[in-house]
Amino acid sequence: MLAAPTGAGKTALVRELDPARFEILSFDSRQIYQELPIGTAAPSPEDRNRIRHHLVEIIPPSESVDAAKYSALAENALDAILSRGKIPVLTAGTGFYLNAFLFGMYPVPKVTPEVRDRVERMNLEEKIALLREMDPIAFEKISPNDEYRYGRALEVNLMGVRWSELKVEEGSGALITRNLNILAGYFLDLDRRELYERIDERARKMISEGLAEEAGSVAERYGEDCPGLSSLGYNFALENIKGKSNLETFFGDLSQSHRNYAKRQITWFRKRSFLIPVNPTQAYENIQNI
Repeated sequence: MLAAPTGAGKTALVRELDPARFEILSFDSRQIYQELPIGTAAPSPEDRNRIRHHLVEIIPPSESVDAAKYSALAENALDAILSRGKIPVLTAGTGFYLNAFLFGMYPVPKVTPEVRDRVERMNLEEKIALLREMDPIAFEKISPNDEYRYGRALEVNLMGVRWSELKVEEGSGALITRNLNILAGYFLDLDRRELYERIDERARKMISEGLAEEAGSVAERYGEDCPGLSSLGYNFALENIKGKSNLETFFGDLSQSHRNYAKRQITWFRKRSFLIPVNPTQAYENIQNI
């Protein structure tokens, strides 16, 4: 199992693993989308040809995904990997999805069509304001611009259950239901200065490769409010392509948003007892020697 904050080099590491022994089972709520390879930093076709990746670029930007749906897809992928006698390497940028898959889901109440319609009619600012009022703890835990999770938390609160007070159902995760054994769990722990330099380099690369054009193309086809464009940084890309920001502002906003996200990821990873902090070289050697 390998977790890493954005920009830490997880993709570059796993593509060097032995494809005769390993396959990659990705837990990334953004890389699962098609047509958004630049902004999600999805593994390239060459990477995926070298070693098989699962749950990368498999759904359209118009389709929503949540932890329950992701876990179901991951279970199917896990079965396929094991059926070929391969070792699944679970890679994670979205820790929440990994945790839900391994340990189980929250017992979320069924949302009525009326409540769902009410939330869907709200814009992002309205969702943020109401969630902050109803469930400030849940509000603090959601990444900025993650409109889907703001809406999902609001739906639960409007059904009379605080999102922040939901508890995982014991024994409902794959560790129990699939009798999984975690052979090793690591997260890439880079020096903060090095990580930020890598994030700056990634932001420049995204812009030069056409992040704004990618955002514009997807927005034209599916609408600016499609789930895929709630991915980190696409709001800044859309502002830029509309002429509302220059390249310097675009780069600054994009890089800072990724730095902020990386901080939250690191905080989450450090609290997981099943993940050991290591540098990329150690992680590669340890996984390859399993």
